[in-house]
Amino acid sequence: MPATMEDVQAAAARLKFTVPVGHEQDYLTLLNATEKAAETLLAIPAYYTPLDTDRFPRKDVHNPDDKENPLKGWGWKVTIEGTKDGILKGKTAVAKDTVCVGNVPLLFGTNAFKDYIPTVDATVITRILENGGTFIGKATCENFSHGASSFSSPFGPVQNPYAHGFSTGGSSSGCGALIGSGAADMGIGGDQGGSIRIPASLCGIVGLKPTYGLVPYTGVLSSDTGVDHVGPMARNVLDTALLLQAIAGYDDIDDRQLGAPLPCDVPKYGEIVLKNRSNKEYMKGIRIAVLKEGFENKALDPNVEASVRAAIEGLKKLGAVVEEVSVPLHLNGGDMSHIINKYASSQTRQGRQVGRRGLYLVDYWKKLLPWTQEKYDLAKYYVTGTSMSAEFGWSKYPTVYGHAMNLSRRLRDEYNEVLSKYDAVVMPTVMTPARRHVAPESGPLAWTQSAPGITANTSASNLTGHPTISIPCGFTPPSKVDILSPEDEKIKLPCGMMFMGKIFQEETILSIADAWEQAYDWKSL
Repeated sequence: MPATMEDVQAAAARLKFTVPVGHEQDYLTLLNATEKAAETLLAIPAYYTPLDTDRFPRKDVHNPDDKENPLKGWGWKVTIEGTKDGILKGKTAVAKDTVCVGNVPLLFGTNAFKDYIPTVDATVITRILENGGTFIGKATCENFSHGASSFSSPFGPVQNPYAHGFSTGGSSSGCGALIGSGAADMGIGGDQGGSIRIPASLCGIVGLKPTYGLVPYTGVLSSDTGVDHVGPMARNVLDTALLLQAIAGYDDIDDRQLGAPLPCDVPKYGEIVLKNRSNKEYMKGIRIAVLKEGFENKALDPNVEASVRAAIEGLKKLGAVVEEVSVPLHLNGGDMSHIINKYASSQTRQGRQVGRRGLYLVDYWKKLLPWTQEKYDLAKYYVTGTSMSAEFGWSKYPTVYGHAMNLSRRLRDEYNEVLSKYDAVVMPTVMTPARRHVAPESGPLAWTQSAPGITANTSASNLTGHPTISIPCGFTPPSKVDILSPEDEKIKLPCGMMFMGKIFQEETILSIADAWEQAYDWKSL
């Protein structure tokens, strides 16, 4: 239907622009040129990456019942067998339910839209299958993949494998539950502010956020292209290394990957880890910086601090040189992440994805848009809180997004200065043990305050692009406020230690993490 003069006036009103007298017909002609271009393009069939169900057929696609899904970690189940050989042979894998798997429903942790069935496989899924892995299902994520706890999905809450009623962390909550409980060997998490490493820390598994762009994001629902990462989660460091090796490398689609190696040039992370493991002198001479500011957040639980500091002492015993360093701007990483994530993800959620080249999941946006009050009510408070904060911010502080991005580059440079002298930087992954679930009806402020400081250490490397890995380093009791009875004092919850490394040098932090893991049984600490 051609544009009308009402469309001209409506567009002008949204821009707070008054069309000069006599120019109305000119602008109507311009709008109709846009109308014609849009209609012409929409008449051309969509162009997606091909789906090879002959090579990798989908079997037993089903929504699991409560008996099959005791932790609420499954979003959807399926069996897709990979090639007969490869570095992932014999391994079972899941993926956060932001990752497209062709002909398998994608829930995105929400009921604000229904019946979205992707027609493509994300690049990471294809690579798992091509490397011999068996894909067994989609792992629950938080509502619109938003939030660092695990109670926001209408299909949840997702339960911690070590204590029912406690969070797995989010937003890759299902991956934490399924891998931590042994239901899967490994998985693909997504991470814009800590969503791989937080569930890893709280569920007693390993999670690695790769260097920005090392792993293709193609076929994964985006939050903000500037901080989007997907990466491996597993029960041990070696499996994490093998999964990273399988999925890393440029795919010729995702422009986040400019500068990433081709798949044939990706380091053999698994072999490197094993080689360094066999070298009993490997840790001698490794230099590790303890980030002073990583322990200065007021939310830091004393038991978590004690566990991480004891683990760092273990690095010394292995021969590493361990010294404290200071990067004061690290303490502002949370503010940078707050602005960048809210300003950008709010626009993405409105379908305003511009300024990049890659695979656009247009069929998803057709399901979601336009937003209505009912959809906002179903999306719940992380989404509505972000949307409201961003609209306020863009109106009152329209330049702060760019300022925050520039400051994040300064933070990157300051980390790089430290990493020019050290092999890795270490700090706690999360400030507290897993917290109890918040009641879904509690309201937006209670949701936001459910886990103070939870992204204080994780979010900065999303902005700077550095690789970071969380490994479990011991158990702690619950936070004091979550001990409601004498029996609760017996609960043991995992906590994590996080290493940051040089950009595109994942093999170093993997090898350091493996050395610690091989030397100490975290479950006995």
